Amino acid sequence: MYVPETGDMEVCSGVLEGEGTEEVLKFKQHIFVEDSGDGGMSAWVEGPRWKGWGEKSEVFEMPGVKEAGEKPRAAEKEGGGERRLQAHCHCRGVEFYVTPPDEEEQGSSSVANDNKNESSQSQTSNNEKWWLRASNTKYLAGLCACNSCRLATGFDIQAWAFVPKTHIRQVDGKEVDFKMGTLKTYSHTPGTYRDFCGKCGATVFWRCGGRRGDVIDISAGLLDAAEGARAEEWLEWRTKVSFEECAANKGLVAKLSEGLKKWGDS
Repeated sequence: MYVPETGDMEVCSGVLEGEGTEEVLKFKQHIFVEDSGDGGMSAWVEGPRWKGWGEKSEVFEMPGVKEAGEKPRAAEKEGGGERRLQAHCHCRGVEFYVTPPDEEEQGSSSVANDNKNESSQSQTSNNEKWWLRASNTKYLAGLCACNSCRLATGFDIQAWAFVPKTHIRQVDGKEVDFKMGTLKTYSHTPGTYRDFCGKCGATVFWRCGGRRGDVIDISAGLLDAAEGARAEEWLEWRTKVSFEECAANKGLVAKLSEGLKKWGDS
């Protein structure tokens, strides 16, 4: 990205790899944190948090913990009181919404995978609903540092929310169509697909067909939750980075992993 004010060219850090990478890349600060609403991933990595462009702006103060039992805001309710979590890319060429787990799902079994190193991409389809959390009222979300996600998105970390296809709807209410709007598909490995916006380039979905059933990985940054980027009224975050051993910037990912563990214990 070219910055006219400074004449600098900014490069996505995830495309850099090899010996000496960590000598070139040094984590310094969080910028534009105010845009996240809740602090986003800056809650898990220690460092200065700025509302806007670094030291030229004001310090961002992390919001307090929401009281237990507080209900979702009206902004997430539409038509007959149905809860919907809106989602869209930067140019809005891709728009959809997520619905909560059904009541019958809330009574089914779910499995905690926090002690496993695999991400959703290595999960298999079975009767245990591993993608559900909080008494099956929220979806599991997690951070991935695998080489595939890093090179496809350009960033060291990719945040995913794991949601069944039946709970992902187009704006007209129909089940998600992977050819909707400006959505384009890239497949590097047979049977796996990455969907992205063909106009603004935003990462949208990761999916692998029969290997995991109909559970789709949604790029969490597209979710427009009223409470903020972590969408904690809808998601429960896994307190471990998947494929941490694959990280190109091991120092940054180690800080993130440490912060996640502390956050999970608090």
